[in-house]
Amino acid sequence: MRNLIFLLSLLFLGLTHTVAAQQTSVINFYLTPSISSELLNKNGTFIKEFLEKETGMTIKMVIPASYDEMVDYFGANNSSFAIMSSQSYILANKKYGAVVKLRTVRFGHSVYYGQILTRASSGIKSVKDLQGKTIAYTDELSTSGYLYPRKILEKNNVQPGKEIFAKKHDEVVRLVYEGKVDAGAAFYSPPATDGTLRDARMRLKDKYPDVDQKVITLVKTDAIPNDPIVFSKNFDTEAARKLYMALVKLAQEPKGKQMLLDLYGTEGFVKASDADYNSLRQVMGVTR
Repeated sequence: MRNLIFLLSLLFLGLTHTVAAQQTSVINFYLTPSISSELLNKNGTFIKEFLEKETGMTIKMVIPASYDEMVDYFGANNSSFAIMSSQSYILANKKYGAVVKLRTVRFGHSVYYGQILTRASSGIKSVKDLQGKTIAYTDELSTSGYLYPRKILEKNNVQPGKEIFAKKHDEVVRLVYEGKVDAGAAFYSPPATDGTLRDARMRLKDKYPDVDQKVITLVKTDAIPNDPIVFSKNFDTEAARKLYMALVKLAQEPKGKQMLLDLYGTEGFVKASDADYNSLRQVMGVTR
């Protein structure tokens, strides 16, 4: 009996030490660079400070230069978590064993779509009309801003004349609006019941009030599982639970919810598993 008590005590001390070590070491928090750096810094800092207060952990916010860079950060030997694109998660999981814990909810749904946009006055009426045209994407690791829209072109045997990468969803919309490109790919969510925009065009509504009249959806993609909250392979389970529960709490508080809405259009979070992203794996052609 004494030996059993001794072993249990050692186990408890070991677990306590692991969680304590996670709390005293610096944890990296990555944000997908899909919107302006100014907004990422402002809202990301608020989220970071909220999570530190709730968990007692020391968190360092990092904004990668690209989606590729974010994926590779998960190959470093440190504790890290991220709000990242669904496609980036598949690669981080495949290459470095990253683990999904939550996925975001937008407008009451845990899925969203991509779309191909064009100007209403462009004369482009179908996907076939994009043959030889100039198309703007966000990033090659963007699910809604590249992968799914690109698959639509491939299925229709359409080869653009030129493809550019604008990095940001709102930048894609701007390029289409200003006639710098013939079409562009960005995220899509259906409008509200009163007609209010909920897709990438909403980010330019203040600057271009007529953006929804001048920039129209040519086609939307199949459903995509929403952005995941991802933790590095060896992240302590209890420490991860504290962090993702703090994120859930953040989404329930008025200011926190507004910060998440402004950041990625996030209303809240639901629990997620790796299997939720199998349909995306198939589109990407990635095996387990």
